[in-house]
Amino acid sequence: MTELAYMVREDWGQHGTAMRQQSAVIQDWLGSPPYVFATADRKTYESDHSADREFMTFVAHDADERHVIDLSDLNELRRTDKTISRPLIVLHPYKERDCDLLREIVTTESVARLFVIVWSPHDMVRTWLDGVGATNLHTGSALEAPDAVQLEAAKCWVGEQYNGLSGGNGKDAVVQLLRVFTAAGYPLDADTWLRAFFAAGGEFDEATKVAKLIKEMQGGTQHRIKARYRPDILSVLRERATETA
Repeated sequence: MTELAYMVREDWGQHGTAMRQQSAVIQDWLGSPPYVFATADRKTYESDHSADREFMTFVAHDADERHVIDLSDLNELRRTDKTISRPLIVLHPYKERDCDLLREIVTTESVARLFVIVWSPHDMVRTWLDGVGATNLHTGSALEAPDAVQLEAAKCWVGEQYNGLSGGNGKDAVVQLLRVFTAAGYPLDADTWLRAFFAAGGEFDEATKVAKLIKEMQGGTQHRIKARYRPDILSVLRERATETA
C-alpha cells in the first residue's frame, strides 16, 4: 500500500521563513535520499526562477540526492509490473490528467512512498489527498475518513461516471442523492462530498462536474432530473455502510 503525504506550498514557505525547517520535516518522512522528483513542466523547471527547482533544492540540495523526471514518465507505472523503489516527490501537479495519473499509480501501488507539494490549498489534488488519507506534514495528521454513508453514496456516483456525471443518468444520480442527504441535514459542501468521491475511486474530471453541480445547487438552481433511486435510498445506504463497517 502506498504511503501518502503532502504539504501546501504556503505552509512550506511561510513567507520565506520556514523552508529549511519544513524541508527537514519532509526529509524525515521520506527517508534517505536519493529521491525521484516528477515535474509537470520540464521547460519551466529549467528556469532559474522555477518554483519546482526551488523546492527541490531545499529538499535535496546535492545533485546526487535527486533524479528528475517528467511527470508523464509515470505513465509506465499504470502497469502493475512497473514500480519505483525510491521515494517519489511530485511537484505542484494541477492538470486533471496529471492528477488522475497519480490516482492510478496509487491504486496500482506502483510506488511505496509518495509526497506531493501542493501549489494552492484550494487545488483539487489536495482534496483527493485528503480523501484517500494522506498525511498533511504541516499539521502532522490526516483528516478523518469520509462519512461512511456519504461514501456509499459516492460509490453510486463512481458506478455512473463511465457515462459522465454532468448529464443523463449520472447527473440524475448526483443531484438526487445530494437532495436526499441535504434534506436529512448533511451540509451541501463540495469539499466534503469530493473527499468522499475520491475515497470511493472517483476521477478528477468527474469530480469537477460534481463540484459544478453542487455550486449550482448552492446558488439555487433547481435541476430537472429523473429519479434514479427509490424513496428510501438513504436507509439503504445506511445499511450498506453498517455492513461495510
